[in-house]
Amino acid sequence: MQKNSNNYEVNNVSISSILNWIDSGEIGLPELQRPFVWPTKKVRNLIDSLYRGYPIGYIVTWNSPSVKLKNGTSASGKKVIIDGQQRITALRAAIAGEPVLTKKFEEIRIKIAFNPLKEEFQTLNPAIAKDSIWIDDISEIISNTFFSYDFYSDYFAKNPSLNDEDKRKVQQSIAKLMQLQNCSVGNIVLGSNLSINDVTEIFNRINSAGTTLSSADFVMSKLSADEAHHGNEIRKIIDYFCQILHQPDLHKNIENVDPEFTSSLSYDKIKWVINDHVQIYRPTFNDLLHVMLETKFQRGQLSAMVSLVSGRNFKTREYDEESLEDTYSTLYDAAFLVTNKVNFENYEMILQSMGMIDHQILVLKSYGNLNFGYTLYLYLKKNTNLPEQEIEQLVKKWIVMSALIGRYSGSSETHAEMDIKMIADNKDHVKETIESILNQNLTDDFWNVNCINALRGTSTQSSVWRLFLMAQVRDNTVGWLENDQTVRSMITGNGNIHHIFPKAYMRKNGFSEREYSRVANYTWLNQPRNIQIGDRAPKDYLNDDQVISYATDKSFEENAIPTMLRNATFEDYHEFIEERVKLMANKIRKYYESL
Repeated sequence: MQKNSNNYEVNNVSISSILNWIDSGEIGLPELQRPFVWPTKKVRNLIDSLYRGYPIGYIVTWNSPSVKLKNGTSASGKKVIIDGQQRITALRAAIAGEPVLTKKFEEIRIKIAFNPLKEEFQTLNPAIAKDSIWIDDISEIISNTFFSYDFYSDYFAKNPSLNDEDKRKVQQSIAKLMQLQNCSVGNIVLGSNLSINDVTEIFNRINSAGTTLSSADFVMSKLSADEAHHGNEIRKIIDYFCQILHQPDLHKNIENVDPEFTSSLSYDKIKWVINDHVQIYRPTFNDLLHVMLETKFQRGQLSAMVSLVSGRNFKTREYDEESLEDTYSTLYDAAFLVTNKVNFENYEMILQSMGMIDHQILVLKSYGNLNFGYTLYLYLKKNTNLPEQEIEQLVKKWIVMSALIGRYSGSSETHAEMDIKMIADNKDHVKETIESILNQNLTDDFWNVNCINALRGTSTQSSVWRLFLMAQVRDNTVGWLENDQTVRSMITGNGNIHHIFPKAYMRKNGFSEREYSRVANYTWLNQPRNIQIGDRAPKDYLNDDQVISYATDKSFEENAIPTMLRNATFEDYHEFIEERVKLMANKIRKYYESL
């Protein structure tokens, strides 16, 4: 054993001990109840490395801080797996014969076959299953119920061509295979004195795979490890809700693999999501954990939730049982608050009324905006006496404001915590507080300078472009040069984004892609109309009777297209862009003010 101060220690632990940790509840491993992502070939390679005495890397565990019990004594917290969850799940699958879950929540067995003559491992397949030389499943050999005498009698009878030397080879290989569970794995044990931020930094520095530690996964591990306070149930409420939200058919498989939970009252409260058809807001468990933390604890960083579910009292800076009980009770309420049918569907209707169409087509790119929007809606609904209409109005405007200024695009957790604390601190005059923040950020200078500058960009993923389209959808704007096809119908149907100054025409006249691919040169058109326009200058196609049937001044206005386009050539392009960004910014402003 190697120690370094109180921060960590390094020791070796047998595979059987690791597996016993899981069985005894000494350690939480939520991946046993969540999809296993390793390919079977990687499981085979892991077993082969163990057999040959090759290192398989370290596992990293963190000793949770000791919790002070009500009687004055202390209880050590459970171990939390920081790195090595997939390897442990693979070992349980191959050595202990435990089933794993696919991405579709189907329970399967990963059987690793073994050829004792060649000392070779393979994932079981039909060809190997027909070959008597191969042992179909190594877990049967490593099992405590394995009887070598019966095995050898049966194996040699199935393979009568084996000579004495072959038989000795088989026996030696089997004996070596039986010792796999006694193989040692390096275990880096992080001290309980380390904070979640310290643990995260350590993980990111030592992990050679290049993946970063997710605070959300950390939280889920902690929840899974604390069944005494129904932490595992809370995890399932959030995890299953999100899984079904994204893939409704998964509920059948989840109900099959976890009948105990899916027959509970908790599952009854969330299974409404099976038949939810709006699905504009489709959060992951990471997103919902943020909303829970912000709404109930007025904190933004998930590292704080790790401390909370470890029993930390932020006032005394100690870990105690009373704080632990309070935290889990609050989290239990929070889980049902964010997954509540009325709350969730009302929020989706708010988003829909803003001009959002579909989670894949027209939703603001940064989910931080949508997450905090949901936080704001829930907080105002539960903690103020504001009428529902005023709450919805404030939420809509906040989402637009935060999207326009990129409020949650950088240090989203920090900004979210700052915002919810400010709102909570001014609960008695919350409407005025929120309106003040809105007005401070969306000034005349913002609309006349910042918004216009953003519209000079080229990305169709930008919030400002998507807000422009949302404004058109909300107003039920008829597409440019169209009779009755709305922008909404083209976005959801057969329409496409096309260049007002056609790109072939612009390239022919010396313009770069970056110049002609500005969002201010974009509009939604149906394909027949785009073919009619071709690669002509605007002044040419806008004097074509086939094109201009519905080219009214109203159509130009509603699509924020300057009328000077009627006589424009490439020489007028930059003037067009400058005029259009102003019109687009004005449309977004009117949209915001109308919410």
